[in-house]
Amino acid sequence: MKAFIFDKDGVLAENFDAHLKAYVKLFSEMGIKITKKNLLKMYGMKTHEIVKMIMKDNRKEITEEMAKKMAEKKENYYRELVEGKLKLLPGVREFLTYLKEKGYKIGVASSASLESIRQLLRETKIDNFFDATVSGFDIKLSKPNPDIFLECTKKLNVKPEDCVVVEDSVHGIEAAKRAGMKSLAVATGQTLKKDLESLNPNWILDSLEDFRKIGEI
Repeated sequence: MKAFIFDKDGVLAENFDAHLKAYVKLFSEMGIKITKKNLLKMYGMKTHEIVKMIMKDNRKEITEEMAKKMAEKKENYYRELVEGKLKLLPGVREFLTYLKEKGYKIGVASSASLESIRQLLRETKIDNFFDATVSGFDIKLSKPNPDIFLECTKKLNVKPEDCVVVEDSVHGIEAAKRAGMKSLAVATGQTLKKDLESLNPNWILDSLEDFRKIGEI
């Protein structure tokens, strides 16, 4: 293996509640109610795809341009909610340090906006670990389509088969498999461990604190 590609939410940090609050605020302006159960079904997908699905489920018309503007608004709400409050999940900094010392290339590929990704990396002071960043706003199709991970391999200048994707969601693990990459599932997000295990990832951990359990890769 030559590179590791990390998802953001549920892997580097856990901010589901803030995302939920941002969606609730966005759609309350249109008289639409959003619940945790609704969002969990789509979590891990691109923001503007989630927006379109919610609008469709509520029988509201929406154009691609409108979806993008609403997605940007939601991401702005999210960044306001987490400003100054972002914290890494246990083991993240130690794992990144280990990978960098071993000479691996490191990327982050998240369905979030580039501004939201940079906010986390900057506030938690881990931006120097990453060699490439890909946002869901950079690609056309959401996870479980593999595009976001394949785009990250291009930026890292490595082959898909030489990459390990670190993910916490069903959509993310499925996208890694479709990309021909190995997958390290971590049960630190909103997805139950048994649901991650059902996808047969190459490795699964309860926390990145346990990264040494996977041995040499």
